Amino acid sequence: MIGRALFVAIAGCALIQGSAAAQMPGFPGRIAVEVRGGMSVGNHSESAAKLDVVPKPSFDAVLKVEVIPTVSVFGGFYRTTFGCEEGFCTDRDITIVGNHGAFGAQWVPDLGVAVGPWLRAGLLVGTTRAGTLGADPETGFGYDIAAGLRLGFGRVSALPGVSYRYMQANKPASTAYAVALSGHLGIAIELWGG
Repeated sequence: MIGRALFVAIAGCALIQGSAAAQMPGFPGRIAVEVRGGMSVGNHSESAAKLDVVPKPSFDAVLKVEVIPTVSVFGGFYRTTFGCEEGFCTDRDITIVGNHGAFGAQWVPDLGVAVGPWLRAGLLVGTTRAGTLGADPETGFGYDIAAGLRLGFGRVSALPGVSYRYMQANKPASTAYAVALSGHLGIAIELWGG
């Protein structure tokens, strides 16, 4: 029933003469693709380790769509990895790996200059695995909060920043979570708008 109603609503919008995009200048706003790479350290609750400083590479890829000036929504993929050497990880060289779909919003104030801050918050949906042993992880939720600087160069922006991620790492027989702190550099390329 909901699927039919959604289909009718989409079809109706497509048939209306003069689309909403034509009636609202700048909508949809800018569309950009962003790729970020960096290093993460973290903590995995099941390992009995505290924050381990064993950095591993992490990367993200998202598509951003501006919904109002200064605010964009995004969707994409986050891969977060960090090492574990303490607690139950001792002498085992375990890597914690999170693979998540990410959905959220980003705020970039328009200061009229090429340099300024940005803030981002998002919901994560996916799995977090500690090493390769044991049962497969269950799908879980998490969140990401990030901040940094925007350095604009026309249609290309550099976005250095830091992020905090909380990720569920449950298995069928146990409940766990992982926390990662990351430093990263993002490159955003504007595909449309502006």
